[in-house]
Amino acid sequence: MTTVVETPQVLSDAEITQFWEQGYLLVRGAISREEAAHYRDHILDMIPRNLALPEHWHSAAGRIKPMRNAHDHTFDTPELLPLWANEKLYHVAAQLLESTRLRVLDGSLGITLRNDSDRDRALSQTLHIDASVPTDIDQFLFSLAEVQIGGCFYFTDVLPNGGGIHVVPGGHRIVEEEARAHPQGRHLYDNWKRITHLESVEVTGEAGDFALLHHLMPHGASHNRRSTPRVAQFLRWVREDQPHGAGKAPEPGRYGARQLEAAGPLGRKLLGVEPW
Repeated sequence: MTTVVETPQVLSDAEITQFWEQGYLLVRGAISREEAAHYRDHILDMIPRNLALPEHWHSAAGRIKPMRNAHDHTFDTPELLPLWANEKLYHVAAQLLESTRLRVLDGSLGITLRNDSDRDRALSQTLHIDASVPTDIDQFLFSLAEVQIGGCFYFTDVLPNGGGIHVVPGGHRIVEEEARAHPQGRHLYDNWKRITHLESVEVTGEAGDFALLHHLMPHGASHNRRSTPRVAQFLRWVREDQPHGAGKAPEPGRYGARQLEAAGPLGRKLLGVEPW
């Protein structure tokens, strides 16, 4: 499968084929190891020195999820917004989505500490999907415009059993097949939040890599059995014409002057503040 859009062709035809067949791809060197170390330290510095985590943060099985408030996990601060405007990942998403008019969203953070409990299970979280498809809709469209490309920066080397994201090779195709066979396919398995019948593998990588997933890819967090914390930020790209509204522009005044400066020209378009 060859895609042609007005953007540098970062992915080879083989990588594009791999993504659509397997549902995931490790984009190597999205940022440098030095940049990864900078962001790793910045995120780890969010943890209070006395280890008294704020009440509204989430924590489970060694996984720490910083929260802006009880209902907001998005960290779009000036310090982190350059990641949202990463040119390599933008070009990757543009190739796969066959459009240069994209939006970027999510921005949640993850810190996975060593956890020696529950030794017989690789996952600390049930397999699920993060589809940008409202749950009041009975079926996915299975169109390119509906697809979201999402995943996470690895700011640390992620070795086997090191807290890497788990995926099901070809899982997005399994989800499509099962959903198409049911008139309310969007709602299977508790809206695809509890997928227990599929087997997954861990995506390892180096600091600076980005694990990229199809929005119908079953995935989950794994235990970190190593001493090094896994530190990550999650981002997603959608087309501006995403049919469920994920590509809409933000409310006026959503971003301040420092955020807009940090985002840069590409970032401001990806945030929807400036037109393409």
